[in-house]
Amino acid sequence: MTVTINIVLGNLKPQLWATNADSVSFVKGALEANGVSVKIGLDNLDPDAINLFFDRFYVEPNLPVKLKAAGIKYGIVCTEAISPQGIWNYGAEGDEPYTFAAFELAAKNAEFVWCQLAESVEVCREINPNSAHLKYGYLSTMESFTRLPEVDRDIDLLMSGMPSKRREKVVAALCDAGHRTVYPGQPVPVYVRDALMARTSLNLSLQKTNKHQTVSVTRICHSVVNRVPLLLEISTSENEFARFCLTTTGEDILHDVRAFIDDTDLDVWAEDRYQQLADELPMGTLMADLLAQTIYSRQ
Repeated sequence: MTVTINIVLGNLKPQLWATNADSVSFVKGALEANGVSVKIGLDNLDPDAINLFFDRFYVEPNLPVKLKAAGIKYGIVCTEAISPQGIWNYGAEGDEPYTFAAFELAAKNAEFVWCQLAESVEVCREINPNSAHLKYGYLSTMESFTRLPEVDRDIDLLMSGMPSKRREKVVAALCDAGHRTVYPGQPVPVYVRDALMARTSLNLSLQKTNKHQTVSVTRICHSVVNRVPLLLEISTSENEFARFCLTTTGEDILHDVRAFIDDTDLDVWAEDRYQQLADELPMGTLMADLLAQTIYSRQ
């Protein structure tokens, strides 16, 4: 059965292209591992393919209606946390009331909705029954750089991603504690992020605000696949992906960072997590199951 997926990124604001780069690359690689033909572009709709959009429709909110009217098939990768009550990202982003309504309309008319976070599946399935968890894991094509030898690493801690006052404050405290810390404070191209990671001892995943409890599965998987240990700031270790991370809370981060750097063989720890991810979550296999559930069973 031949399937073509046409990934379209023109719905995103340009500053979000970098933040979605890992999601796009993981999905593309996993689809291709299953024999799916994949194209990527900005506004190149393909009436003969399933057009795949990430996140939501920032640039043209009415596009899903136009696609439906034109009979053009599309799917959505829901990248954010949505509660069963329709609250977007824990209510931390200050989104307008119509944010969920616009997403609801887009999801309703989609061929499928793939949810990057397990907590979003319930609400998405109420909107569109053909919604499922898009599971990330090990993918060899995401091994995108080689780390420098330990003696040559000149960055202790790296935080990449969207800017936030809270992240700035935490990073400043880590710098004051004597750690060589890098935080660009804005999304950077993947080749810049990867070059920084190659020089880094410990990668960071800091919450954007005090309300957020986001577990960035793509950040985690990319870091683990490239054997860079990641410190996840989270209030609970019950999340499925927490086992692939070193963990801390906001209150304990200064103490925990010092302990991990001084008392943990981070290279050995990272190699163990790499093998664990490859054994437990092969993304090609996970994608095969998702395709069977949401696409092949409907053709």
